[in-house]
Amino acid sequence: MARSRRTKSRRRRSKSSSGVGSILAIMGAICVLIALVGAGAYLAMNTEQEVALNDDLCPKTGARGTVAILLDTTDELAQVTKTEVKSRILGIQNSLDRFYRVSVYTLSEDGLNAKPLASMCNPGRLDQMDDLAQQGLTANPAMIERKYREFEKVINSTINSVFAKKFDAAQSPLLSSLQELHGILPRPVTVDSELYPAGGNEIIFVSDLLEHTEVFSIYRTGIDLDAFDASRAKEKFGRSYDKIDLRFWTVGRNQGGFSTLELMNFWSKVFVKDFNNSPKFHRLPGEI
Repeated sequence: MARSRRTKSRRRRSKSSSGVGSILAIMGAICVLIALVGAGAYLAMNTEQEVALNDDLCPKTGARGTVAILLDTTDELAQVTKTEVKSRILGIQNSLDRFYRVSVYTLSEDGLNAKPLASMCNPGRLDQMDDLAQQGLTANPAMIERKYREFEKVINSTINSVFAKKFDAAQSPLLSSLQELHGILPRPVTVDSELYPAGGNEIIFVSDLLEHTEVFSIYRTGIDLDAFDASRAKEKFGRSYDKIDLRFWTVGRNQGGFSTLELMNFWSKVFVKDFNNSPKFHRLPGEI
């Protein structure tokens, strides 16, 4: 009789232990599920929305802004000048915000070549991504790196191909080329209102600033503001550049009887007075 009571007691304890274990297992599973749901929600809330890109690595909706590099190919450049220009362009690429475009244009004696030789957007370097993307949790770091290197390579190879050619022309229509380029640059757009708002456009003009056309020629008049005002240049090429950044990377020329500094000062005054802009000037090394 005593043995029977002891057997029943062991059975009750066994059933009780089994029930507690099942409850603990269920609670553990619930905790794991909650953790997984929480992690998924965190990733969803902190994962940047993917932006659809075109073949030029620009968003399908458009770029946030354009840095247009206009190369004056009407006269030859010294090798040291070419090297400096390539180095500065690479620096612009490396500092460019995500989804901004770099476009490379040239001008000849016939004016602006309206179709860019290259036009690519910065799809984003890995260090321009959020922490989750950099850790490989929400993006593929190898793919990000590959796309960015493609952006670098295309622009660099384009500059090299331009500089491999010989420059020579009968005239230098600088003002008309700048005017036309300003008119065809695409309007900046917002890609993401919080992360990637619309910016602005910029033109970097690599030139010796020696305007030479029938309308106005530095060679004929020298550096003379009155001569510029007396010409039809303002009427023909007049345009307000108040909504765009202008930079002139100035090529030194040992000709004309005036210095590169005098040329830069002359055009600075012209643009402030007649074209509603205060451009920045940089004197490139080397002189021909």
